[in-house]
Order: sequence, then C-alpha cells, then structure tokens
Amino acid sequence: MSQLARLYLARHCDVANPRGVLYGYLPGFGLSEKGLAQAESLGSRLAAHPIRVIRTSPLERARQTAGIIARHLDSPEVIPDDDLVEARFSLYLQGVPYRQVPWRRPLWWVHMVYPGLLRRDETVTAMADRVERSLQRLLDSLPEGNGVCVSHGDPIQAFWIRHLGRRPWALHHLQCAKGGMLVVDYVDRRLSDVHYVAPQVAGTPAGADAAGATPPEAAAHL
Repeated sequence: MSQLARLYLARHCDVANPRGVLYGYLPGFGLSEKGLAQAESLGSRLAAHPIRVIRTSPLERARQTAGIIARHLDSPEVIPDDDLVEARFSLYLQGVPYRQVPWRRPLWWVHMVYPGLLRRDETVTAMADRVERSLQRLLDSLPEGNGVCVSHGDPIQAFWIRHLGRRPWALHHLQCAKGGMLVVDYVDRRLSDVHYVAPQVAGTPAGADAAGATPPEAAAHL
C-alpha cells in the first residue's frame, strides 16, 4: 500500500510596513491587520488536518504567522528552521524604499534578469535545495502525516519553479502571495504534486491573491 503525505509550504502573511521599505532580515516588521486576518484564515483552513509540526523561518513575520496557525491546531510543535529564511539578496536591498531600489541598489537589475548570478546573491537552486531540506525534515518526522513550513516568497517560488521545470529567471514571474501556500503531496516519500492555494480573509473570494488575481500556474484548491 502506498504511503501518502501532504505538507503545506506557506508564505508569511502581510507585513506592517508604513514606510514602504524592503524589510529583508530587519527586526521590527510584524504582521499588519490584514496579515493577522490572513494568518487566522490560514489557521482555520488548516485546522481540518491532523498537523503536528510547524517548521518556520526565524524571522519575525514568519514566526508570528506560524504562531497564529498553531493556535488553531492541536498543540503542534513549532520549530525554527534557518533553511526557511528569506533570500540572501534581501540583505543587499533591506531598508531601502521600494521606489528607490533601482537607483540606490543598481545590482537589483542583474538579480531581476538572472537571480543568483551575483556573488552576493543566492542561486535559485540553493534556495530550492534548502526548502526541500526543510520539507524532508517534516517527512522524516511525519512519514504518513501532515506538516507545515512557513517561509518567504523567493525561497518558496524557487522550490515551485524547480517542480515546474522552469528556468531561474522565472523566479519573479510566478508569485506565491503573502498568506498563500503550496500544497505539496508525496507518494512513498517522492514528490508527486504541487498546487497553489491563494490567500483568503473574511469577505475575500477563494482563489484571489493579494492583487485580486490568480497567478497563471495556480490552481486554488486545498
């Protein structure tokens, strides 16, 4: 009989960012009111599943998302995991307002054309590898169960485009929105399917992402 496991790879929820800066690894960036509502919704949606372990990026916005999800579950273990941390290139961009990035951080242009080409950048392969390591830890502890990883946009999208067989420059063309997640299915410990679930809060139609549209490759079902 086949051994089935379903894991959830969630992006942290919306962040309180009144100055509109790239926050990267900076402290003091917790969830906004919208993000709190998104996290409650994630927890409610996952409460129907027997989840015993949550692994999370150690950054504040991810830990807060994981903590809210955990309150909806039956006392899961919450484990910080450095493999789920933000993309390394964020260290170069952090603290700069979004609109000023192109001229204050000109290497951003190179990163957008080909992520991982720069020495201070992180390759898509490296990000996908570390996300897979974290998922593998969940599989090792829950061979036939359910678990959650909470991470950030670029690492999640790196894992996603690898599954789809797309090239590194597709990293920024495929969006897992804040509060969205990938549902990752395994059969006999081998990856069998990945599909996207868009973020949802009360009053928001299922399947709509933060911009009100579903990414092209997304299939919004849980």
